[in-house]
Amino acid sequence: MRLKSNLAADAALVLTTLIWGSTFVVAKDLLAHWPPLAYITVRFGLAALILIAVFPKQLFAARRAEWQAGATLGLLMGTGFAIQAFGQVYTTPAKSAFMTSLTTPLVPFVALVMLRVRPNLENLIGVTLASLGGILILAPRGAIAANEGDWLTLIATFFFAAHITFLSVYARRIDARQLTVLQISVAAAMFVIASAILRVSASLFSFSSLPALMKVEGGWPVWSATVAWQLIYLALVATVITFLLWTWGQSRMSATHAAIIFSLEPIFATAFAVAWWGAAQWLGGWSTVGAIAVIAGVVVSELRLSGRGSKADAAVLVDDADISLDETSTD
Repeated sequence: MRLKSNLAADAALVLTTLIWGSTFVVAKDLLAHWPPLAYITVRFGLAALILIAVFPKQLFAARRAEWQAGATLGLLMGTGFAIQAFGQVYTTPAKSAFMTSLTTPLVPFVALVMLRVRPNLENLIGVTLASLGGILILAPRGAIAANEGDWLTLIATFFFAAHITFLSVYARRIDARQLTVLQISVAAAMFVIASAILRVSASLFSFSSLPALMKVEGGWPVWSATVAWQLIYLALVATVITFLLWTWGQSRMSATHAAIIFSLEPIFATAFAVAWWGAAQWLGGWSTVGAIAVIAGVVVSELRLSGRGSKADAAVLVDDADISLDETSTD
């Protein structure tokens, strides 16, 4: 038994997850003044503009294969974000977080079905511990009857799991900067188009006649200095920086291993909530046991328990995947 050697990549994903955990308190306050789709559109639109300004060569030099990869990832990720945002209209933040945490156990199954990649022993143990830990931390207390918001959020987890799975394939063939600017730009374009369609529909039929899921977008965003700084943080730090770190890090590990690290998010999110709103945010008891299980899952996934070599541990078996990419050069 020994440690794996991709600790730098793991650190990049841990930092990504830590930043995502901080967005809980920021986004919760922002969404009190902004409709969900408007918030996502501005966040990703601003992030796309920043990335295009910083990496114009990577965008305009992209060939068909790179655009195909960026479009696939952008549409998967963007659709997941959009469905999750609308699901939050009907469900509680705790139940939304719980449903989203199910991405972790879904990833190895998605990788197996789509890419025929089997998790190794340490990842299988790690994903089991992390999933149980997430359930103990996030499982809603009291009534557990599912509503339409819960089902929408559950659907979103399949898109997130597919995004994580395919990112492990594409990130090995395409420069992290290029893949980041492409997928964020595609997602931003999708949100802009969706927002425009919604506003045009509202002008023709009025929001009151639209489906219930879309009525929440009826209000206009409220601007303030605080909102401006929140959007800058969410776009620059929680989107631009995290996606660059995420893409670079996941090019050096399997999708299942990445999902295990992402299971740390509820721990970080709760820690920030406790720091911001007080100790009452931590439920104690089983939540503490769950946090220990998640950390144990991450630690186990860092060990080499099986006899498979390091390349088999870290690599997604691209040759087995029905995805073709031309050889790409990185700048």
